[in-house]
Amino acid sequence: MYPDDEVLAIFQPHLFSRTRDFGADFAKSLSQFDELLLLDIYPARELPIQGIDSQWLLQQIINPKKALIQKKEIISKIKESKAGVIMTLGAGDIGEEVKHIKTALMDAN
Repeated sequence: MYPDDEVLAIFQPHLFSRTRDFGADFAKSLSQFDELLLLDIYPARELPIQGIDSQWLLQQIINPKKALIQKKEIISKIKESKAGVIMTLGAGDIGEEVKHIKTALMDAN
């Protein structure tokens, strides 16, 4: 939709088992964004799985502009970015951050 704009994706993996099972596919897809901010896995109903965390996923992503961040860092990281398109991805509580992102970006203008 925006072929001339850089895209910043903010991804919150959902479930440890899903991250484990689809880790390679997630990494391949997430590597295609111009910039990536990765959040901790949203556990929902699961307990952690040994060795499966967002750092594990981040290591598989081939992108020089990638970072593992905490939710409280989202706004500051967006403001540091030059991306023209910002998108959030995930099935955890990442959707709750959209209103904060929108407010922060509107206040910055």
